[in-house]
Amino acid sequence: MAITTIALHVEPGAPETVEACLALPLAIAEAHAAHVTALVFAAGAFRDASGADITSLTDQDLTAREEAAAVQVRKALEARGLRFEVRGRSSFAYGVGEVLADQMRVSDVGIMSFGAGVDAGKRFVASGGIFSSGRPLLLVPPGNAASSHPTRLVLAWDASPAAVRAIHGALPFIKRAEAVTVVSVTDDKEFRPGQSGVELAHLLARHGAQAAFRPVQRGRGGVGAAILDVAREVQADMMVMGAVRHAPLHNLVFGSATMDLLDRGPALPTLLAE
Repeated sequence: MAITTIALHVEPGAPETVEACLALPLAIAEAHAAHVTALVFAAGAFRDASGADITSLTDQDLTAREEAAAVQVRKALEARGLRFEVRGRSSFAYGVGEVLADQMRVSDVGIMSFGAGVDAGKRFVASGGIFSSGRPLLLVPPGNAASSHPTRLVLAWDASPAAVRAIHGALPFIKRAEAVTVVSVTDDKEFRPGQSGVELAHLLARHGAQAAFRPVQRGRGGVGAAILDVAREVQADMMVMGAVRHAPLHNLVFGSATMDLLDRGPALPTLLAE
């Protein structure tokens, strides 16, 4: 698999905020010579330059802000010499909730900025991309101003079908990475032969990756915290994990690494697939 097409959601905002959110997606597009379909629309509450919610925008004001952001995005893509198209709200004949998921179905990967405390609208768009598109979605923390594509990856491995799909979707990144660390929480579940992180590391090595296996213990912070500790230790600039949607009661009793991530926002760019 190669990355030929990226579906990029851009949230309108202050010019400096939009610029920061474009840095990593455009670096990735450049690295893979990918076509970018930029979807510029407000998924959540619009924020001003100070980060405060603006709740009194008229439809006309919102449209003007989205159009201004679309112009900024178009100029940034042209400056990089990328192949692209920019689509604004007027391009959609239906609600924005399905727009990103639909475009991801005819792309190789989706990318959107996603932080802690986002409102229901933006979370709805992200969840649609993760659970309804059949493609991986890269969530990038707001303000992540990485100027180059990811080179140090941490892969969360629990041998689940979701983890398999996430890692397969991340292969274009994995093959180009300088270092790949496969992390399994060994006291969270038992791994049968054929499920081990060691064998996954061997598979990735056959793909040309510089892969190593790292077993860890769950600890008091839970699975997500244990994997994130490794990511910080190895100075990872991308994490890859499977996304699983449980019933609310399961999440309440057992917890969910996916829901924790969507609640708290990713600490570093995180690629998810169901």
